[in-house]
Amino acid sequence: VAWGSLASLLVPPLLVHRCRGHPALRRIGFLAPVRPASLLVGLGVGAFLGAHLLVTSSLTFGYAISVVSVAAYTSAVAYDVGANALSAEWLFRGALFSHWWRHWGFWGAVTVSTAFTLVRYLLDPALPQSPEARAGAIVYLAALALGAAVLRAWSGSLVPGYLASVAFFAAYRALVVW
Repeated sequence: VAWGSLASLLVPPLLVHRCRGHPALRRIGFLAPVRPASLLVGLGVGAFLGAHLLVTSSLTFGYAISVVSVAAYTSAVAYDVGANALSAEWLFRGALFSHWWRHWGFWGAVTVSTAFTLVRYLLDPALPQSPEARAGAIVYLAALALGAAVLRAWSGSLVPGYLASVAFFAAYRALVVW
């Protein structure tokens, strides 16, 4: 197990402890959702997209669904919890989407923040380079970004979109792409 990845699990609780109530962070959605049910909806959105990815990829391209190494899977999911999903939500739905939403309205903000999200992930060297993997990344990450933006607007909080991202990436980490 990569202990650095597991240590990243400490980042979300430390952020809540150190930053809770800060006015600038409340403005970007770093607060409890006004609709507590949105937490379950966020998990559901991410789980649905993740399950759809696994089923579609395995049936269409024959990719395996497997946790090859529990240690590697745990490290990857810990990285998603403490770094990947957290930074994506704070930057793309928190700072950028929230700012543009006030200036351009929902659809302008979601369009540009989703485009930035896609650029971030498509430039990631860890993304498989096969054309079908890149096309799938565009479809699923755009759906995830749109869902997280809708959850941010509906709940007033980044947390449901964060949970959607964590659930989606936990499923993605079980996909074996060669």
